[in-house]
Amino acid sequence: RGKLATPRKAADLFSDLNQWMLKVLLAPELPEDLLHAPRGEYRTVSELAEAAAVSQMSASRFVRRLQEDGFLDDSAGSFQLVRRHELFRRWQSASMRSSPELKMSYLIPGSGSKQLLKVVSRMDACVGLFAAADLLQLSHVSGVAAHVYVRRLAASPENAWPGLVPAAPGAPAQVILKQANAPESMFRAAVRKDGVLVSGVLQIWLDASAHPSRGAEQAGFLRSKVLADVLGGPE
Repeated sequence: RGKLATPRKAADLFSDLNQWMLKVLLAPELPEDLLHAPRGEYRTVSELAEAAAVSQMSASRFVRRLQEDGFLDDSAGSFQLVRRHELFRRWQSASMRSSPELKMSYLIPGSGSKQLLKVVSRMDACVGLFAAADLLQLSHVSGVAAHVYVRRLAASPENAWPGLVPAAPGAPAQVILKQANAPESMFRAAVRKDGVLVSGVLQIWLDASAHPSRGAEQAGFLRSKVLADVLGGPE
């Protein structure tokens, strides 16, 4: 009897660098102030690898996986993503993994975007979710604590981030620090706004889709305003 093939995890397609390369392929369809990525047409793995600043091996595995799963069409001469409704459904599912987070408060009392920008400008961090949508003028939800993504949470948060301290027990968080599940994808595609990194619109949509507090509402707003053509509809 032959060996049974080992099924690959669906998440393999949505590794950190693969998510970044998906954004590179989608970038020409979105304004530069909503997604930071090279914009061009890619006919070969080498061209995609060079544009995305990844190894040729990483790009080759990515393209091969897209082809095997039926999400890539190169019959017109350049790579084109197809079956997008299913692709984004699976991307959403892969992005729903929980990540470590910390509830924080401002060291100096304050609130609003000015205080947030002042604090984040001193960190290696990226504003995400609803606060990011607000900074990109795509906000549909208010009253939710600002989310700030970092590459890795510190073991001792007391003095790790200037301007922030752990929230007092029982007190509402003013800022939620989250460890990014896909930091390369998030930080490479982030746009710079008012001196800080802000999640690109695709990342906001992914994160909002998985957020329990009015996230579906924000994700639906982004779809209707800027992502309808990019996300595609049911085939």
